[in-house]
Amino acid sequence: MLKQIIVPTDGSDNSLAAADYAVNIAKIYNASVHGLFVKDIKILAGPLIHDIGTSIGGMVPYGTFNQTVREMLDSKADAALNQVEGKCIQAGIPFTREIQEGIVNHEIVKSSANYDLIVMGKMGIHAEWRDVFLGSNVEFVVRKTHKPVLITPPRFKPFRNMLIAFDGSLFAEKALKIGAEMAQSMNLKITLVCVDDTKDKALSILSKAKMFLSGFKLSANIVAMEGKDHAKGIQDACKDNCDLLVMGAYGHSKLQEMILGSTTVRVMRHTDCPILLYR
Repeated sequence: MLKQIIVPTDGSDNSLAAADYAVNIAKIYNASVHGLFVKDIKILAGPLIHDIGTSIGGMVPYGTFNQTVREMLDSKADAALNQVEGKCIQAGIPFTREIQEGIVNHEIVKSSANYDLIVMGKMGIHAEWRDVFLGSNVEFVVRKTHKPVLITPPRFKPFRNMLIAFDGSLFAEKALKIGAEMAQSMNLKITLVCVDDTKDKALSILSKAKMFLSGFKLSANIVAMEGKDHAKGIQDACKDNCDLLVMGAYGHSKLQEMILGSTTVRVMRHTDCPILLYR
């Protein structure tokens, strides 16, 4: 059950949309929301601030400039967390807050250890400059955490139906379980999709998933696809009225999935709907 949800925020529109998703889920599960802001140590102690401090050294002492930047981040943290708290207050959701300092993605993973679900915006505050590339913090968190991660798009949309991509792997089985629990709690329609070398093989894999869902008294539409490009198959299936994609964070070959261009990363980068990943 999802009782404690953590939302890393940087004050961007994308992270506010993630907060909307977190609040929506919290209402259904009677859960609490925990807002996290990480003051990026790379900004505070990295070469950028050193170079700026040195260049204006004749006007402002470096130590004073560093303190000014720190105070600006403190103010930004309070403002970002206040926005998330406001959404929780309006919805009657318990809220707690946390401010950490360090490498952003590492601190998110550490702070998330005691929570049931991580909800993150697909892009952060610099989204307009990232083009099709996924935010590095999101990708790192997905690779390092063993908690389910919901990656959200820039705008909130209520869940009505769920697409579960299933390949029979251990990670897919974990994703299937949490997907079934969410579908049951939210009364969502489910579609199961599998892309494999042959359609018969895909159907065989999907039969196991369908049997598992029957234990939750859930039924599902079945989409068996033949092809070598698993990511494209999942992306194509998402185009047909998908409000939430659920999938394991890695497939059968962990080594293969560690490189860029893997099924997981490609789907993360090029799918517009929310994605729930579990590793």
